[in-house]
Amino acid sequence: MGDNGGRQLILAARERALSTPGGLTAVSGVRPQIVESWRRSLMYGLGPDRCAPSLVSCDDTNVQLRQVAGEIVEHRRAALSQSSCSLAMTDSSGRLLRRWVEDRGFASILDSQCIAPDYRWGEATVGTNSSGIVLETGRSATVAGPEHFSEELLDFTCAGAPIRHPITRRLVGTLNVTVRFRDTSPILQTWVTDLALEIERALLNVASRREQMLMSAYLAENRDTRHPVICLDDQTVISNAAAARRFSSVDQALLWEHASTVLHSSTEQDSTVSLGDGTPAVVKVRKVFDGTRPVGAVLLVKPEPTCTASLLPKGYGAAPIRGLVGTSDAWRRLCHEVAEFRQRPKLLVGDAGVGKFAVASALAGNRAVVVEAKSLTNEPFERWLDNVRRMGSAGAPELILRRLDHLNEAEAHVVVCLLDEFTCSGIQVNATMREVAPHEDRSPIAEWFDVVLEVPPLSQRLQDLPLILDALTMRHLPAARSVRWLPDAVQTLSRINWSRNVASIDAVVREILARHRHPTISAVDLPPRLRADAGRRDLVGLEHIEAKAILDALQKARGNKRVAADSLGLARSTLYRKIRALGIDLSSSNY
Repeated sequence: MGDNGGRQLILAARERALSTPGGLTAVSGVRPQIVESWRRSLMYGLGPDRCAPSLVSCDDTNVQLRQVAGEIVEHRRAALSQSSCSLAMTDSSGRLLRRWVEDRGFASILDSQCIAPDYRWGEATVGTNSSGIVLETGRSATVAGPEHFSEELLDFTCAGAPIRHPITRRLVGTLNVTVRFRDTSPILQTWVTDLALEIERALLNVASRREQMLMSAYLAENRDTRHPVICLDDQTVISNAAAARRFSSVDQALLWEHASTVLHSSTEQDSTVSLGDGTPAVVKVRKVFDGTRPVGAVLLVKPEPTCTASLLPKGYGAAPIRGLVGTSDAWRRLCHEVAEFRQRPKLLVGDAGVGKFAVASALAGNRAVVVEAKSLTNEPFERWLDNVRRMGSAGAPELILRRLDHLNEAEAHVVVCLLDEFTCSGIQVNATMREVAPHEDRSPIAEWFDVVLEVPPLSQRLQDLPLILDALTMRHLPAARSVRWLPDAVQTLSRINWSRNVASIDAVVREILARHRHPTISAVDLPPRLRADAGRRDLVGLEHIEAKAILDALQKARGNKRVAADSLGLARSTLYRKIRALGIDLSSSNY
């Protein structure tokens, strides 16, 4: 690769590939890894003469990585001093964290090319280079001379290797060696890969303080191995065998959401939950502190037969109401009450979109006649009343009156008289309305129904979210297709305050399925506005609009922050600052 003839062949291939439309489908004489990187560089909107590293200024969150790598490289200082080469380490965003070079002349050359700390060297910024390829693919890479995308780098060869967190296995950075093209050698890749592995081993020996605290807290609580014990934060899950057998990845994500709520509260309160199979259990959440700051939680899950089982009889499991799903405490309690009062007129109340009509329809089956009180906004009450009377006299065995909130007090008294007639005729009447006022202000309609059942909001049924998503997906998909919601998608959706409860979820499912053709749905497949709403920090006012605009721009730009910033009319530094300020998590995004 270091001979002049080989250099000219690759330069010629590079020129053809980067100047010919469609020339990147196959390039003779160039490694596929390089061709793929060239293709990505073009997709980022770069050109060989229009790409340069960007200077970034942000808080240093890589102190431990810097320290560990510095100690390891110090032992290899002799190898660096005997050659004109540079060793550099980047973080997971491509920002160059540290550089080690003994040759002052070579260091000056590198400075002129901005191969220096605090410059970003990702593919989206400078095109094909070893660090950029490693960050994109997670695999080691060598880029020799003319294989670089940027014309400014054709006289260099670089070899890079990934640095992964020893516990989570996430890519935390890259290690790269850079030499002049004439000094290219196959040993460069082997040397830098071995050095990166040595850094990973050192990171394991000095595991972070937070992980040590989580492990210590887990070991302190895991004395009774019969019951599930989970110790976690937003990135790490430590569990015993009982928990690993008991909880799916979706369960773990939702348990973290439950624990996160406790972490942000001032007290530690035990909570009763219903597990995936309907088994009632008590979750004891214990905070893990670093000084006075909570950094994680230990969850102890124990069956509690005396808590919920005494209220909810056995047999009310996944779908006690035909066609509807749920195993949470709130839902099972509703199912129990519905079964107890099945033959009596019922008024179903609850927030918008919780499923009041769905419950009433499921109880009535295909026999019910539905009357919509909302139509009173467009027609006289007398005409509406005649329509109700006509439907009741037509012999329908069951009648569902929807949205009775639209009746005023005088109209409600008239309807009550009609309901008495229906009851005498043996017609089963159920109705829905948003809420029931206190007794002294209660509508005559609410007084007439001696059974008032509250359909729980989605906020009380987050445990049912995976079942609800699956049920709605089956409703809107052709029989030939199947789609599975991944844990990160369920976790993201569980963070959102749904204004119309299940109805809002239903609209989102239909929207995603209409444009999604893959067998799985992850968090990155969710609309940008939802990922913005799911941010850890509560957004207020115009922040919602800002977060949505940023995520929309990033999605249209396929993750290219330069293009996204240009489309928003922002400097890239401003975009990065807003992403941090709004709490937007892009760590798992793959556009």
